[in-house]
Amino acid sequence: MVFYDWVYVYGMVLVCLYILFGIDDFIWDVVSLVRRAFYKKKPLDLHLLDSVPPKLLAVVIAAWHEDNVIEDVIDNFIASAIYPKSMYHVFIGVYPNDEATCGAADAIAGRYANVHVIMNDRPGPTSKAQNINHVVRQIKAFERARKWRFASITIHDSEEVVHPYELLVTNYLLNTHKALQFPVIPLIQKPGFKNFFKNITTGTYADEFAENHFTAMVNRDDAGVFVPSAGTGFVISMDVIDIFGEEDLMLESCLTEDYLLSLVLYRKGVRMHYVLEKAPRVTDDDKIAWDFISTRSIFPNSFMAAVRQKTRWILGITMQSFMLRDIFREKFKFIVRYTMYRDYKAKIGNLLVFMGYPMLIYFLVSLFTPLPAVYRLFSLAWYFSLFITLLMVMRQVYRGFANFNVYGMRSVFFSCLFPPLLPIKLIWGNIINFVATLRAYKQNFFGSRPKGGNVEETEGAAHKKKQIAWAKTDHTFLSREVLLRYHRKLGDILLEKGYVTISQLRSALNETAKEKQFIGNYLMQKKMITERELLTALSKIKHIEYFEMLDMDDYNLRQFADAFDRGLLNELVVAPILKTEDGFVVAFCDNSPMYAQTILRSRYGIAVHAVFTSRQNIGRALETMYESKAGGAPAKSRVMDLFEGGVINYEQVIIAYNHINSSKEDDCDVLRHMGLLRDEG
Repeated sequence: MVFYDWVYVYGMVLVCLYILFGIDDFIWDVVSLVRRAFYKKKPLDLHLLDSVPPKLLAVVIAAWHEDNVIEDVIDNFIASAIYPKSMYHVFIGVYPNDEATCGAADAIAGRYANVHVIMNDRPGPTSKAQNINHVVRQIKAFERARKWRFASITIHDSEEVVHPYELLVTNYLLNTHKALQFPVIPLIQKPGFKNFFKNITTGTYADEFAENHFTAMVNRDDAGVFVPSAGTGFVISMDVIDIFGEEDLMLESCLTEDYLLSLVLYRKGVRMHYVLEKAPRVTDDDKIAWDFISTRSIFPNSFMAAVRQKTRWILGITMQSFMLRDIFREKFKFIVRYTMYRDYKAKIGNLLVFMGYPMLIYFLVSLFTPLPAVYRLFSLAWYFSLFITLLMVMRQVYRGFANFNVYGMRSVFFSCLFPPLLPIKLIWGNIINFVATLRAYKQNFFGSRPKGGNVEETEGAAHKKKQIAWAKTDHTFLSREVLLRYHRKLGDILLEKGYVTISQLRSALNETAKEKQFIGNYLMQKKMITERELLTALSKIKHIEYFEMLDMDDYNLRQFADAFDRGLLNELVVAPILKTEDGFVVAFCDNSPMYAQTILRSRYGIAVHAVFTSRQNIGRALETMYESKAGGAPAKSRVMDLFEGGVINYEQVIIAYNHINSSKEDDCDVLRHMGLLRDEG
C-alpha cells in the first residue's frame, strides 16, 4: 500500500472509533437537555434555611504536610461560615511524624473551642482514606464522651474556600437526603491574553470541572443514577455511617476512595444528592450577583503536577473502583450501567483523542502543500468526518454553556473560541489527560499497587490490602484580601432571610453610597426592616447569637437582681441572662453604647459574653429581674440541666430555647434533633 492508502485506512478507522465512542455522549447530552427543559428543578428557597434547628455537624480535614495553609484555611472557614460556631466541630487528621503540620493544627485548635486535632495511630503518609477512617473513629468516641450525636460528617481538603452557606444548606437538606455533594469550582485568575499561557494548566481544570459540575453531575442526579463523590464538599449522614458498623468507611487501598464510597453507597440504596444552588451576594462595588454554593479550590498549574493528580484519578476510578465486567454483572438499571461505562471509557477515550492529532497535522499541512485529501469529497468517510466535526462543535457548545454559567463570557472565549473548533486549552488538556492515562496504565500493570477488585470485593472496606502512600498535591492558599470577597455582608444575609427584596437592597445600596450611611441604619430609618431583623442578620455575620426571650421563666433572671445595679443596666440598655464559669452572658441591643462591655467588665470584674436582642426584650428582662421577685425559682428544664452539667454551652442554650419557644416542641425533642441529647443504649 502506498503512503496515502495507509493514511486513508488510519483516518477511516479513527473516524469510526470516534463515532463509536462519541455517539452515546451526543445522545446522552440531547436527552439530558430535553429532560432539563421539561423537568426544571425548583431552586432551594433560602428563606427556609433557618426554619429548622441547627444540628451538630462534623467537618473532617485530612492533613499531611499542610503547615503552610492549614491555619489560614481554618481561620477563613470559621470567620466566614454562616452557622452557629457551637453547632459544628472541625476535626483535623494529622500524623505523628509531621511535626510542622501538627504544630500549625495545635495552634489553630488553641484559638477555637470547636477545632480538634486527631493524631493518627500510624506514621504518615498512609492514604487519605486511612486518615479519614481514623478520624471518623475518633469522632464516634467524641460523641460517646460528650453524649452528643453529629448529624453528618463533611469531608474537605486542606486548601479550600468553603462557601459560607454550605453548613446552613447541609443542615436543611439532611432532613430529606442522606448524602450530599456540593459543586467543586477551581479558582482561577481573570483570563486574558497576558496570563493565558501562564495559567493554561489551571484553566484546563476550570473547563473540565465547569462542564462536569454544572452539567454532567446535574444530569446524573436528575436521572436518578449513581452520582460520584468529588472527595471534597462531600456530606454523609451519621445514619449512613452507622450502616458500616465497625468496618472502615473507605477502602484504604483505593486511590479514589471517594468515588468508590459513593458507588458502594448506591449499592446499599443510599443516593447522593447533588446540590447545585445559587445565593445572592453584594459585590465589592455594591452590586448584586449570584454565586454557586460550592467549594472553591486552587488546582495545580504545572504540567507534571496535573499529570500526577490525574494519573491518580484515572487509575483509581477506571482501574481500581470497578472492572468492566462489573458494569454488566451488577443488578443496576441500564441508565446506571451506562453512567458507569461513561466513567470507565475515559481511559480509552483519553488515548483515542490524542491519536487524532497526527491526522490533524496532516490536514493542516495539506492546506499549504499538494498532499491528497484524506477523505474524498462526499465519500462515506467524508460524511463520517463531517458528523465527527458536528459532535466536536456540540461538545464545545456544551462546555461553553457551562463555562458561561460558572465563570462568564470571558472564560468562554479563552476556553472554546481561541481559536474556534480546536481551542488551544482543549488541546493542552487532552495532552495532560493522554500522558496521565499512559502513566495510569503503567502503574496498573507494572507498578507496586494493590490489584483492583470489583465492587462486591471492596464493599466491606475491611479487607487488608497493601497500602498506597498518599501522593498528595502540594497546596497554596489565597491572601486575606482575596478571601474577604467570599465572606458575607449584611445585605447578603438580609436577602437570604427574605427581609428585603433584591430591588429594595439595590435601591438602598445606591442611596447609602451617596449619603455614606450604614445600610442597616438606612433600612431601619426607612422602616424596610425592624430592629429584630437587623440584629438577627448581624448575629450571622458577627457570630453572636440572637436572644429571642419569648418565655422569661426559661432563664430565671430574678437570681441576678442582687448582682447588678439596675440603674447602670438601664443606662447601658443591657441585661444579664445566664451565668457562666467566668462571668455572665449579657444581652445587648442596637441602642447599647459601644463601651457597654468595657464598663461591665471593669465594674464587676467579670467576663462578658455578648448576645443580641431587641430593646423591648431588654426592658422586659430588667422588669422581670427586678419587679417579679414573688415566687420561687421556676422548674429547671432539660436544657438548663445540660448547661449546668457542662454538656452544652450558653450559645447552645439560647439556640435551643429559641426553637423550643417558637415551635412549642418538647425540650428533649429539640435537643435530640440538634444532637445535644443522646439517648443511652
